[in-house]
Amino acid sequence: MNPLANDLSGSTPHALPTLGVVLVAAGRGERLGAGTPKAFVELHGRALLEFGVGVVTSLPHLGHLVVVAPESHAAIALDIVEQVLPEGSPWEVSVVPGGRERHESVRFGVEALPESVETVLVHDAARPFASAELFERVIAEVRRTGDAVVPALPVVDTIKRVDADGIVHETVDRAPLVAVQTPQGFARETLAAAHSTAQLQHEAGLPTDDAEVVQRAGAQVRTVPGEQRAHKLTAPADLAILEHFLTANLLGLESEA
Repeated sequence: MNPLANDLSGSTPHALPTLGVVLVAAGRGERLGAGTPKAFVELHGRALLEFGVGVVTSLPHLGHLVVVAPESHAAIALDIVEQVLPEGSPWEVSVVPGGRERHESVRFGVEALPESVETVLVHDAARPFASAELFERVIAEVRRTGDAVVPALPVVDTIKRVDADGIVHETVDRAPLVAVQTPQGFARETLAAAHSTAQLQHEAGLPTDDAEVVQRAGAQVRTVPGEQRAHKLTAPADLAILEHFLTANLLGLESEA
């Protein structure tokens, strides 16, 4: 999969990157009903993708960011990258077209990373306000343990198990349950091998995140504390939640929004 833009960076040349981030911006956003892919929905005049590119390229690492976008929006994604990438940034950035399913888009993103990359984070552009601290938490735990790492929050709602007719059969114990977020972190070889060998058996159903992809391949997945601000845009009501983070000055972005 050939990148549409290679090695777009704020400072060249520099040492080979060992950290890679795949920013998945290829979601169609059908449940949102916005008429545009989720990553290109705007908040206060800024596309969600802009926030994601900004936080990644602010991290103090020699890194390579791959933005995976719908082919129809690849040029727009490249324009956003060019606007956001800080002067003198140690980050290289590529834009590649996504696949039919999320797992294909991630695989294309991983394949576009330089061979020097050892640690890979996969992040949903639809979670625009995940903090730099959360990224660093995941990076540190991957490098400390070698395991796959996901941010997680406790489940606070009561969970019921129901049948196809909507009849409640039991209340599920919340204690061992967590809600998982992104960015999710992996040793590059673990993630690449899982995506290339699993071929994602259809009888098992399509995986909903990359932690499930590597877990199916036998890898261990561990958690680190997540954060409320890493909320995902899925439905129209989520826009109001994300707007609240901006208008209530909860992000430290009020001067930019």
